[in-house]
Amino acid sequence: MCMLTILALFFGSMAVSGTSFQDARAYGWIAPLPNATMNFLDIYKHFQPSHFHAEFMLDQLPSWIAMYFVVAFSSSLDVAAIEMALHKPLDHNAELQTVGWSNVISGLTGGFTGSYIFSSTIFSMKSGVDSRLTGVLVFALELALVMSPFSIISYVPKLFFASLQTLIFVDLFMEWIVHARKSMYVSEYLIVWFTFVVMVLWNLQAGIVLGIVGAAFNFIVSYVESTSIRRVWKQSHVKRQFKERISLLKSRGSIVTLELDGYIFFGSSVNIMAQVRKHVLLTTDELLHQRSTRSLSTSVMATPNFNSHRLHGRTSTRNNAATPANMGLMALDDMNEYLSEYSADAPIPACRTRFLVLDFDRVTGIDVTAVRSGFNMIKQMLVENGISLVFANLPKHIEAMLRLHDVFDDNDMNTNSCDNVPTKAFETLDIALEWCEDGLLAKEVPVSDSASRLLQSGRIMQLLDVLLPKGGGGSVEHVGGDKVDDVTGPLYVQTQSFEKGQLIYTCGGDVDGFYVIGKGLVDVYLPSTEHKKMGPGFTGRKRIMQVTNGGLLGDVDMILNKKHSFTAEARSNCFIFFIPTAAMDAMKQQHPNLAARFDKAIMRSMALHILEVRVADE
Repeated sequence: MCMLTILALFFGSMAVSGTSFQDARAYGWIAPLPNATMNFLDIYKHFQPSHFHAEFMLDQLPSWIAMYFVVAFSSSLDVAAIEMALHKPLDHNAELQTVGWSNVISGLTGGFTGSYIFSSTIFSMKSGVDSRLTGVLVFALELALVMSPFSIISYVPKLFFASLQTLIFVDLFMEWIVHARKSMYVSEYLIVWFTFVVMVLWNLQAGIVLGIVGAAFNFIVSYVESTSIRRVWKQSHVKRQFKERISLLKSRGSIVTLELDGYIFFGSSVNIMAQVRKHVLLTTDELLHQRSTRSLSTSVMATPNFNSHRLHGRTSTRNNAATPANMGLMALDDMNEYLSEYSADAPIPACRTRFLVLDFDRVTGIDVTAVRSGFNMIKQMLVENGISLVFANLPKHIEAMLRLHDVFDDNDMNTNSCDNVPTKAFETLDIALEWCEDGLLAKEVPVSDSASRLLQSGRIMQLLDVLLPKGGGGSVEHVGGDKVDDVTGPLYVQTQSFEKGQLIYTCGGDVDGFYVIGKGLVDVYLPSTEHKKMGPGFTGRKRIMQVTNGGLLGDVDMILNKKHSFTAEARSNCFIFFIPTAAMDAMKQQHPNLAARFDKAIMRSMALHILEVRVADE
């Protein structure tokens, strides 16, 4: 209506003032008439093979490539703009095919390249017009313009076209320059303005090219600054005896697990190094000693004596050494204020770092600069401080890249010991954490194979008595009727031996009691046949946990009074105690104090598992 009003006012003013079309053209209000009449078929006179000059092809190649990208990008943006305006998804492939075929037809018939007039689509939508007749009308009017024997532009005032262009400009400017500020980051908004200014002051092609360059640079900066690494608190799925689990809960802070995400390149490697420095902790004495003794002549891959000795407890304590009660922890980048909040009284205290685990499960790729400037430097820093570097979930091509640049030493991959601070790689994070926990237990818990010693001497029931918690009255010897010996043990407990690979129970089998692992290692898993039943995408055998010496097996299913949820398989030769449900009921009647010890073992195992799960980041 506004556009029609402009035309009505203009021609009405001409009629009132007596101004002719010639006068209006003379004053520049209307475009002049063409010098000669031209039929639309005349444009095809120039489409002759003889007019083709191949020597100019090279000069036109940049413009041709530029227009190719202009149409390709503008078409994609047009589809996205219409999609945003309609608030519903479109089939991008179908829309781009429509644009492509339209350009083919346009080119074969002598036309120009082009794309959607998305402004027309949005204007129609805002006007409440939802019909294909709009497109038919536009097609008919444009065809009439081409077929017209005279130039319609020579009879329409220039201000009409100017007002139409101004209307389109204002609408697009407000929507994509002003209002768009609320829907994008500041850096992206600056790129929009930068592209707009370059297009206005220079040309369209320069604006698009420099805008793409600016967007690429912004992506690199944003990707580097994004959180591509974060610390997580996780544990392995190995179910150990209660004493070992308590020890691991207190010392698990010695295992620093960092989850890496995305593509690692030279920019993100700096952030990874900073995060490693942030989370790796040393004792105050170690850090001060390190600063006072470090020299450029020190071998970058050799572990300083003061670190390796302190790590394995082979040196005498100095007079000013930190004690477990007042140990001051410091990070490699002097996080004094941060660490001053910690104390040895914390339920799960911060600990001196022994292992750094890098989880590559979400990493898509890595470049050589990140390996050379990042991971080699990380390894050097960790080895100097007696810390093992552990990789988990390494894709094959990334592992090959790391090996190519000597991140893994030859002796690293041929040793299972933690004593020489190796750099290790494991297939899964669970296996990596299990290896680290074994290393911690070897240092924290005195190594004594009491299970083998008791079994070899024939004191089988004494082994079970050692594995069970003590009675409520304190020492087992002073509580009558709660000791497992050769008299009471056989009344309620069965002993079973399993060879490696033998099934202990199967998923879906009846539950008739629970097990206590005397010696050996048991894998608990969900079979692939049952795993597939969980839905699409679930394949293969799913590992649930491992149970080792002193761990309980099948206790949860027994309490829930259901069939076995998983399958248990001996991973090594195992000696296992089995307590049937009926025997447990009889024990509660005949030897209630002994039954209370079994109940206590089950309850505290479950309680500790709940605590471990709540603390861990799953």
